[in-house]
Amino acid sequence: MLVVQRLLKSRIDDDAALGHLWWPPRTGQPSQPAPVLHGVALTALRGCLGLVYIWFGALKVADVSPAAALVVGTVPFPTPSWFVAAVGWFEVILGLWLIAGRFLKLTLPLLVAHMIGTFGVLVFLPQMAFDHGNPLMLTMTGEFVVKNLVLLTASIVVVTRRVT
Repeated sequence: MLVVQRLLKSRIDDDAALGHLWWPPRTGQPSQPAPVLHGVALTALRGCLGLVYIWFGALKVADVSPAAALVVGTVPFPTPSWFVAAVGWFEVILGLWLIAGRFLKLTLPLLVAHMIGTFGVLVFLPQMAFDHGNPLMLTMTGEFVVKNLVLLTASIVVVTRRVT
């Protein structure tokens, strides 16, 4: 018990010495830099998401995307030759809107719809997403798709939060 008390006291002393720069104090009151860091982080996250969307979209527009076959394979209808490029332009526009911080109320439902569409691989092409049909054993393609949960969640955060 004495060891735990010493560790707790040590942490409290460290908090006071560092001035609560990187974590909120235990008093429940926010530290001064926390809102600034939060705003910078949200802006950086929105910019990074936008850059990823532009990058992936540009690869589709240029017809050099390794995900083009996935796009075509997950759509439950015949796709015209321009379909992948159109998805690419859609991604580029979403990326530009994210970076600019414009049209975010319109961007959110489009991002959610787009991300949900990416999970079509798990439904329509399970042999490409799961190793030996086991949903716990992801292939590289499966990992590529499942990581979209992070992109979707990050998109929701940056679009619904106001920078203070």
